[in-house]
Amino acid sequence: MTNISPTKIAFLITSTGWGGLEMNTLKLAKLLSEKGYSITLITQENSSIYTQGKDIFASTVLLQKKRKYFDFGAAKKISAALKTNGIDTIFVFDNKDLDVVAWTKKIFYKQLFVLYQQHMQIGINKKDFLHSFRFNAIDIWISPLEYLKKEVTLRTKFPEDKIRIVPLCLDTNQFTTKKYTQAEALSKLNIQPKAPLVGIIGRIGEKKGQLFLVESLLKLKSKGTAIELLIFGSPTVNDPECQIYYNRILETIKEHQLEATVHIVPYQKDVALFYNAVDVFVLASHSETYGMVTIEAMLSGLPILATHAGGTSEILDYGKLGSLYEYENQEDFCGKLISLLNNKDEASAFGKRAFEHASKKYQQEIEVNGIDEIIKNRG
Repeated sequence: MTNISPTKIAFLITSTGWGGLEMNTLKLAKLLSEKGYSITLITQENSSIYTQGKDIFASTVLLQKKRKYFDFGAAKKISAALKTNGIDTIFVFDNKDLDVVAWTKKIFYKQLFVLYQQHMQIGINKKDFLHSFRFNAIDIWISPLEYLKKEVTLRTKFPEDKIRIVPLCLDTNQFTTKKYTQAEALSKLNIQPKAPLVGIIGRIGEKKGQLFLVESLLKLKSKGTAIELLIFGSPTVNDPECQIYYNRILETIKEHQLEATVHIVPYQKDVALFYNAVDVFVLASHSETYGMVTIEAMLSGLPILATHAGGTSEILDYGKLGSLYEYENQEDFCGKLISLLNNKDEASAFGKRAFEHASKKYQQEIEVNGIDEIIKNRG
């Protein structure tokens, strides 16, 4: 075997999508490579992270995953590539990859040190034999929130002393320095609102709650409250369910003649346009594990109204850094939105507290230094 180098590590991620999971993984790879790590990417040839990150990774191992579970061929290939490259530390980011890495360690490479950065909630109890087998392969479990750590201890048999909390962070300067004035952002988006503009950003899908916001706007309108909505996002390409949901939104807008008050802008990379344009940021999701968009809104100094669910509650310090409402409770949502709009001092104070908190806690150096320490100290 080639001599093991402490700065040589591998990232295993076979997802072919391009969402928060993949973007955060690529961001971490870039930061660690800048810190001196040589990273081998293990992925599938048609993955977005492979095409997007060719300049970041030192080498790439391409898999052809044929099985969701018990893919011993892929496990053997991973082991051989790691040993050839002198790597004994591997990062896993998607829980769907835990099975293959567990077999890699169990059968082919018992000395392999496995780190798992959690991006999804546990949800249901996972204390059965197969889940425990996969989790037992993990040497250090990295959760971004205390809430998620507690969920792991409650719903799995994974030992608490092997869990570390390291937040998912981002380039705070990208948001703390306003790129546009509100007038400039609205002009570039070709929007001229005649009332306060509430905004939601992200993939258009049923669990994201865009239709709930359109229906809530209708309710507010019937009560005489003037408000406009910006939906900044697109349905997932080639996802029939997302497209059906998107069509329902369009039909509702047309049926109630809301074309002048509901603005839909397809997702684009320059998200500063969104954050600099809106007066209030809204998160209407069923439950976000983490919710990077909430942190982006905090860094933008916006008053926030979000569902009291998932990791969002902890990120907003259970109502101290933003207003929280019960998921799909229209009365609760409308009442709290009206309160934010009518109490500008309170809304401004929310935005200021959120900005000060996020600009300190979510600097990307905090994440990369935390991960670096775990790698070097093996926990």
